[in-house]
Amino acid sequence: MKNRSKWVRIAELERISDIPRRTIHFYLQKGLLHPPTKTGKTMSYYDESHIKKLAFIKKTKMQGLPLVAIQAEMKNMETVDPDVFGDTVGDSFPKTVQKTVKNSNPRKSQGIKTRESILDVGCRLFREKGYKETKISDVVKTMNVGKGTFYFYFSDKKELLLECVPRIFRELFSEGWEKLRKIKNPLERLEQRARTVLPVLSEFCSIIQLCKEAMEDPDPKLQYLGKQTYMSIRSPLESDIEKCIADGLIKKIDSKIAATFLIGAMESLNYLPMIEKDVHPNTFWSDYLSLITNGIRG
Repeated sequence: MKNRSKWVRIAELERISDIPRRTIHFYLQKGLLHPPTKTGKTMSYYDESHIKKLAFIKKTKMQGLPLVAIQAEMKNMETVDPDVFGDTVGDSFPKTVQKTVKNSNPRKSQGIKTRESILDVGCRLFREKGYKETKISDVVKTMNVGKGTFYFYFSDKKELLLECVPRIFRELFSEGWEKLRKIKNPLERLEQRARTVLPVLSEFCSIIQLCKEAMEDPDPKLQYLGKQTYMSIRSPLESDIEKCIADGLIKKIDSKIAATFLIGAMESLNYLPMIEKDVHPNTFWSDYLSLITNGIRG
C-alpha cells in the first residue's frame, strides 16, 4: 500500500497512543477526532493527525482541562492553522480506495449532515427554552422534517440532550476554560472551575441531573452516555485534587469522593436562594471557597 507508514489500524493506534480503543471510539463519537477512512464494513484506517490529536488530548487532560474545553481548543487551533495536527486523508491514500470509499454509500454523507443539523437545532432550543420546555415537535418543526427523521437518529429527547451537552458546555464555559488553561496552580484551578460554573449554575445543575437520570435508565446506551458525560465533568476535578495532594496543598483524601462532593456542593448552592430569599450565590462565595480548601475543621 502506498504511503502505508502514514496509515494505521485501530490496534496500532492503541499501541502508539497508549489509549484504549473504547476511549478512541468515544472521542470519535464526541467529535474530538475526525472519522477514519473506511475501506470496508470492518476495515478502517487512521491517519497521522489522529495520532497527533490523541497525544494532544492526553497531554491537556493531564493538565486538568475537561474534554469540552479540549475540543474547543483544538477547533481554535485548526482555525488558525488547518495543518496543526498534520496530514489528513488528502491524496496520499490510494486512489482506488478513495474511489471505493467515496462511492460506497452515497446516503451516508447526507445522513451525517441531517444528524448534525438535529444536534445544532437541539443545542439552540435547549439553551433558549431549557430541557423541560423543549419538545421533539419543536426540533422537527424548526427543521421542517417529520418526527420519523428525528427518531431515526435519536431514541428520545434525553439522548439528544446528552449528545448536545459537550456543545452546550463549550458555549457556556468557553471564556472560563480559556482562563483555566493558563492557571498552573491546581488549587487555583479548582477555584476557577467553581467561578466558571457560578454564572450558569442552573444550566450546570440541569446537565448533572440529566446525567443521573441517564445512569439510572434501563437503556445501556443512555447509561453509558450519562456516565461518560458525568465523568467528563468529574475527572478534571479528580486530577486537580490529586495534584494538590502531591504538592502538599491539601491533606491526603480520596480524589473521587472529593470531586463528587464538589459537584454535589455546587448543586446545593443552586437551591439555597430558593430557601434563603435574601441570599445570592455571590454573597456566600468566600465561605464556599473556604470549604473547598479547608473543610469544616479548624
